[in-house]
Amino acid sequence: MIADNPRRPMSAKEISRQAADFQFTTALTLEQWLRTAKTLDREARSYLQDGNFHKAFMLYLRLSDLLMTYLPKHPQAKTPEGKRLMKQARSGLEDIFKNLEMIRPIINREYDEWLANEARRNGPQIQNQADADAQATQTTYEKHAARDPTLSSKAKVLDAGEHLDLAVDLAKKEFNRRDADRRASRLNGLSTEEEQSRRTAGFWNAWTDELAKTQAESEEIFRQKTQSIHGLQDGPDNQHIHEYVTRMGQAERERDELSTYRPLGIVEPGLSYPSITRSTPVQYQGLSRPDIESLQQPPRPPKAGIPAHFEIAPPQQPIPELPSKEPLWPPMSPQTIPQVHQSAAPVRPPKELDVEPPKKTSNREHLTFKPAAYLENGEPMRCVILPSKMRLDFLRLAAHNTQKGLEMCGVLCGTAVNNALFVRCLVIPEQRCTSDTCETENEGALFDFCDKEDLIQLGWIHTHPTQTCFMSSRDLHTQSGYQVMLPESIAIVCAPTDNPSYGIFRLTNPPGLGHVLDCTLTSTFHPHSVDNLYTSAGTSSGGHVLEHDNLEYQIRDLRPGKDY
Repeated sequence: MIADNPRRPMSAKEISRQAADFQFTTALTLEQWLRTAKTLDREARSYLQDGNFHKAFMLYLRLSDLLMTYLPKHPQAKTPEGKRLMKQARSGLEDIFKNLEMIRPIINREYDEWLANEARRNGPQIQNQADADAQATQTTYEKHAARDPTLSSKAKVLDAGEHLDLAVDLAKKEFNRRDADRRASRLNGLSTEEEQSRRTAGFWNAWTDELAKTQAESEEIFRQKTQSIHGLQDGPDNQHIHEYVTRMGQAERERDELSTYRPLGIVEPGLSYPSITRSTPVQYQGLSRPDIESLQQPPRPPKAGIPAHFEIAPPQQPIPELPSKEPLWPPMSPQTIPQVHQSAAPVRPPKELDVEPPKKTSNREHLTFKPAAYLENGEPMRCVILPSKMRLDFLRLAAHNTQKGLEMCGVLCGTAVNNALFVRCLVIPEQRCTSDTCETENEGALFDFCDKEDLIQLGWIHTHPTQTCFMSSRDLHTQSGYQVMLPESIAIVCAPTDNPSYGIFRLTNPPGLGHVLDCTLTSTFHPHSVDNLYTSAGTSSGGHVLEHDNLEYQIRDLRPGKDY
């Protein structure tokens, strides 16, 4: 099923308000927040590559706010190690601001175009009432979609659950493309930061090339339309008419370019956002614009009985010549004059194009998958697609710990493609395991691996060898660190001795996420004063997680002495 786009795109101001709507707490460590910043950066670049400017704009705004406003206030940011980490994290701010500067005019233009179209369609006097009526008749999906910057993009919207095979096929192609890009960059000796910067620059260059191609196609349509309207044919007898039309068209385009909105600010050469507008056909009346003084004799005025519609434009086929009247244009050569019966009525020129306009082509079809579910506060959640065999592979890796009654955890890493999240790597980090907990160690190695492979941490999986399938107090705090900036983050609990033997969970929001972030207790099992802190995330219970048999993935074990 193909869903409609929201009724209107979000404005830059609306997206800015949404970007600022997140909860910051110093209960999370600085490293956890820096991991969140990395996730935001990767997501923003992914949406930029997909051409989803609204979502990329929101993520870049949130990232800049986090790095500039919130993280410097974190107590750990004032330590020598914290200062080093902050300096490293803020080194990419220049690229972030550059992308924001490039994206904002695009969002403003799309929103202004929508406003202009609505004003022409409804009239300014009824626009406010039309907005009120539309809001009153919105479906639940439309109300949620109006708050989702992802769905503001001009893309075909699909349901991932109904097109799961297509989603996986598209993801495979995108994985292969990105992997090939990374291999090429490594062969050229580029660092991860240089690779990302060049990839973003390449996107903007390709995007401006596509705009230039669209402009050229518009020029061709303009030329064909003027020829079709006036029944022009190439030849020496009407060359002066071609020149006149060309001059008029050029003047019209130059006027459009002068009136085109151009964003303020200095943009680096080679990455500038071109101000390109579509040309509009020039209206002509009877082709009577050339210099009248050059004619030998002015034409006679029309007789009273001639219908007015015959005066709109010259007919495609000639009518009998009136006596003692000079032709308006130089006579056509005998070979080009068609033989028409004297009683034939003149044919009106066509209003539509005689020539089929060239179809616009694009290197990539723009489509997006709509949210699979919504949080309790209405925030959209993208679909998370899991390899169905990954859980069993994890249990085999954890079997040794399970036999000893020790927990074990792994990190679910993946990539965003077309507004869906695909888990494509199970990472086993260094960890300290007990019968009731598993704490990751040397998180720097995990961050480095994710940077190298351009992966997002989408959640985690762990075992309960001696307990039931539930989220403990410590589990809730661990999950809050993942979910604070990535609402789709999930926690998979595997309890081999319980039935059911596994579950996929997320924190509710509200009340779960906010309550856990504000909780200062650290013991393994401690009470909370609020119920309904977490819920199932599987699609069978209305969640956002799907599984697929053919989604390829890899396993990487970062524990010392492991080579997997």
